[in-house]
Amino acid sequence: MSVEFKFQEQLNHIRETYGFDFVGLAMSSEESDSFHIKWRYVSGNLNQRYKNIVLRSGRGIAGIVIKSGKAMTITDVKESPYYDQLFNYPIIQSEQLTSLIALPLWKQNRVCGVILLGQRQDKPLPSVDLDQFTRFGPFFGKDMINS
Repeated sequence: MSVEFKFQEQLNHIRETYGFDFVGLAMSSEESDSFHIKWRYVSGNLNQRYKNIVLRSGRGIAGIVIKSGKAMTITDVKESPYYDQLFNYPIIQSEQLTSLIALPLWKQNRVCGVILLGQRQDKPLPSVDLDQFTRFGPFFGKDMINS
């Protein structure tokens, strides 16, 4: 008997447990020839703009993480190389994030999603063991694309 994974509940739990202002899950879609990446689930959002963000591989925070397969940490958006081009990073703009961690989520040796952990109002990022989070976190081993 298969138990349905509750993404929204897990995002809420992560946000509350680790003390982040925003947690989002972006996943790629294989429905067309070009892969589109959308924010599917969020917790702590300021508005509904995330629903209109559609990225391609290599574009935006989620697209960069999916394409590279590497985590991204920005401790201060204002001091980062991304600050001058925030229009290319709509989730940072729409959610007013000032620091973030974006982690690739793997399935069968392929990045299938990105979890974004963010702070607002210049709050520092909470201390998180990223290796433990990505290996043993609540999304490990879940079927992200077909959910």
